[in-house]
Amino acid sequence: MRISKQFQRIFLIALCALLVTPTVSAQIGINALGDSLTAFTGFSTVWCPKVRVKQMRVSGNNVTLHTNGTLRDFRWTPANVAELKRKVSLWTLGHENGDVTILSKNTNIETLITDCAAGRHTASGKAKDLTNRHIAIYPSHGLYFNRDRNEWIWQRATLWTTVEDLYSQEYVRHIRTMLENAGATTYSTRAGLEQTELGVSGLPQWAEGARYWLQSNHVDQSLWDLYDGNEYKDDMKCRGLWINSLDAPIDLCVALHTDGLDSGDDSTIVGTLAIYTARDDDGHTTLRDGRDREKTNRNLADWIQTQITTDLQTIAPEWTRRQLRESNYCESRVPVVPSLILELLSHKNMADMRYGLDPRFRFVASRAVYKGILRYMNGPNAVVQPLPVQQISIRPNGLLQWEERLDSIEPTAKPTYYLVYVQANDGEWDVQQVKKATSVQLELQRGFKYNFYVVAGNEGGLSYPSPVVSAYLSERDNMPMVLIVDAFDDVYGPEWYADSTYAGIVPGSYACEDGFSCAYIGQQWDYLRSDRWLNDDNCGWGSCYRDHAGQITVGNTHDYAVLHGRALRHMRISYVSCTGAFAQPDSSYLMVDVVCGRQRQPLNESLRNQLARYMDQGGRLLLSTDHLSAIEPAWAKQYLHASYYAAHATRSGRITSPRHRIYQLVLEPNEEQLFTCHPEGIRPEGENAVIMATYEDMRCPAGVGCKTHSLVYAFPLEAIDDFDKIYHHAVKWLTE
Repeated sequence: MRISKQFQRIFLIALCALLVTPTVSAQIGINALGDSLTAFTGFSTVWCPKVRVKQMRVSGNNVTLHTNGTLRDFRWTPANVAELKRKVSLWTLGHENGDVTILSKNTNIETLITDCAAGRHTASGKAKDLTNRHIAIYPSHGLYFNRDRNEWIWQRATLWTTVEDLYSQEYVRHIRTMLENAGATTYSTRAGLEQTELGVSGLPQWAEGARYWLQSNHVDQSLWDLYDGNEYKDDMKCRGLWINSLDAPIDLCVALHTDGLDSGDDSTIVGTLAIYTARDDDGHTTLRDGRDREKTNRNLADWIQTQITTDLQTIAPEWTRRQLRESNYCESRVPVVPSLILELLSHKNMADMRYGLDPRFRFVASRAVYKGILRYMNGPNAVVQPLPVQQISIRPNGLLQWEERLDSIEPTAKPTYYLVYVQANDGEWDVQQVKKATSVQLELQRGFKYNFYVVAGNEGGLSYPSPVVSAYLSERDNMPMVLIVDAFDDVYGPEWYADSTYAGIVPGSYACEDGFSCAYIGQQWDYLRSDRWLNDDNCGWGSCYRDHAGQITVGNTHDYAVLHGRALRHMRISYVSCTGAFAQPDSSYLMVDVVCGRQRQPLNESLRNQLARYMDQGGRLLLSTDHLSAIEPAWAKQYLHASYYAAHATRSGRITSPRHRIYQLVLEPNEEQLFTCHPEGIRPEGENAVIMATYEDMRCPAGVGCKTHSLVYAFPLEAIDDFDKIYHHAVKWLTE
């Protein structure tokens, strides 16, 4: 191991001075040693105290350091303990072979090494999934009734278009699904999003704190009515008490929070903190099953925090790991089973929330929590459930095909079988298992509408479902056939901007959620960096409106073939569908309908080439997107007879067609359908191109057509309030 001679000299001089008499130079050496120990941890001193060496004793070849509590918060392994001891020996003795003892707040760091066998107590010791496991995981906070103010209020600040009370729900619903897909039974102290009944506050029950969910479910009052009218304190304490009261053998408990730290800029990540507690309310140091509370809880917290930071750094290299902190909070103190509080990120910090408002980030973070639990329970035997399959298609002959999606950071997450779900005429879903193969031959009966999706499986459990594809064969076999291509696979967060004075989410920019979200509560209104947080009613920089609180926001539902297919069926037009590059259209198709929705990414090159060949054979193309600017300009000009020229081309969203039909675009987050925040203006290209739709307020073209050849709209058709009418008109104009 190499270390600069300058460092060696500093510490040797300091050591000599210290052994003779406490002097200024000795203190400088001690401080420098503390700085080196701090650098070893990698902790940001913005969030964590520096390591301070309180005392150093050297006797021959023996070195003993007494430090403050910071090193207790570090993740210790046999390797990094040995590495630090070698470095301290070199710094203080001039060689690496000293006998070094390092204590942090009177605790030898060697006793803090994570137990790699922690949590595994299955009968066989070879479990690969979470079957027969019982796991409690719940989101933080929620609305509560403040009796002093006589009103319902959020427990945390409303910032960056969300509030922790709802934002934490987004992670927990994903994590619960993943745990259950792995075979676990899960428990939560707050209502899930499927429970839409209104609470006493007029918002859905899932917006309320745990106290009210327990009350509405007739849980014994002694578990949630605890502090003589202080319902805020009731809400925190009742969670662990309810977990303890369950008859089920709860294996572990996770309370998922987001922190309130603020770096004050838009570049510094706060990161992930894990909190565990060593003693319960009565000072006991053991759990219900007799295991040591501190060691067990620390191990659990370490496994999960390590998995989170490892995974997040694959998509956010600057993501930081904060402390593995022992602290006295009721959510980690009250449960008599292994438990922790996870502060996943800071909801107050702009740099964290630039990631945190992106549904892709939330999926990776949620999957990491599930994986951390899985590995804590099963260790090296763990098999991670697969990712959802991709590129799914249904052919006119009934051949359903798809592609496996491998996980680049999880070699065990490889599918070994698939479940194919089939629905006929909106009836019940039937399921059949397919071993290894990525296709299955199905029978399509004429006159029936079919929907299909695929779930991948392995020994670790099941994936999320694939997008839905659909098919309908008219009762008359000579009817024309349409191919629906669902090219809308994008999800993303809102757009951000920053200068030296103002920063935040671009006004009118919204996330494109993966399916749906409950987190959005209103647009940001305070962009001034210098406005500081005073209290949760005066949140300062990042403050947002609350007019959408308690509403579900619809995003990319991955089932647009069903919507388009329904309209085609009403027209008695046969259709099949696919996603992305599985299109393979040929001249036998009357029309290809490409659904781009709010897709920001360019058209897949393979799909673009397939469509070009189809158009060169005389094919007809219908395409709608609110990001025509993402399509290669020369391709758009040649095959769509249109070009992009204006962003955000309407404020009213009112659209007129040549026959003076009026359509209304949905421009705001809502619970019913896809919305658009980026309708574009386009211009016709070529002498045969005509304007097919116009934004009423700006008199700007919104649709361009070339008869029997192409029709393109610069907004998602799915965001029109009367989709069936505009789609029917578009198909008839293009194909007749």
